[in-house]
Amino acid sequence: MTSNRHGWRAWPGVIYLLSVTTFVTSAVVLYWPTPEFAFLSDQSPVSWLSSAQLWALALLAFRLGMERVLSFGMSVWLGLAMVGLACDEQFMLHEQWKYGCAAWWSACRIEWVTELPMMLVGGLGLLTLLTLHRAMPLRPARILMWSGFAVGVMALALDLSGWGGALSRYEEGLEVVAEALFAAALLGLPTGPQSQVHSL
Repeated sequence: MTSNRHGWRAWPGVIYLLSVTTFVTSAVVLYWPTPEFAFLSDQSPVSWLSSAQLWALALLAFRLGMERVLSFGMSVWLGLAMVGLACDEQFMLHEQWKYGCAAWWSACRIEWVTELPMMLVGGLGLLTLLTLHRAMPLRPARILMWSGFAVGVMALALDLSGWGGALSRYEEGLEVVAEALFAAALLGLPTGPQSQVHSL
């Protein structure tokens, strides 16, 4: 379970996913009988976990670049992207754009323009994973990455469409799961100077 002939290490990702699951489950129990409040506000525990995960992913990406597991270019791109998402999570940047840009740009009267930042997140995320998929020979990492992307698309759809009803209250939980799956993919990559899986 810990490794195979490709150097995949399952245990870091498994431990991490279990830790995230335990945190979210504990938040639900502590907020019962109104578990949605563990997810809804920007001061909620699940929202905090999302921000913390994104900062941790940024540091992990930079470390993998230093260890030559990821190329310098991909490491910097992933690290900066995670920092950007963490700042958005903490300071509600895309919400400020969505509800405030109409005051200074007339194009924001068109609904899809107000959702442009989130559409860019989905599009750039897809392009990034396509690049990683082509260069990464480790099948478990690919499965975890694309699983995380699928969950992230669900969260993005809930955010953009608003059709989720009661489920939309748990959108933050979907984001946390997507981030955790991607973290598990990176944590399982073999380390060391001979373990480069991507060059850009």
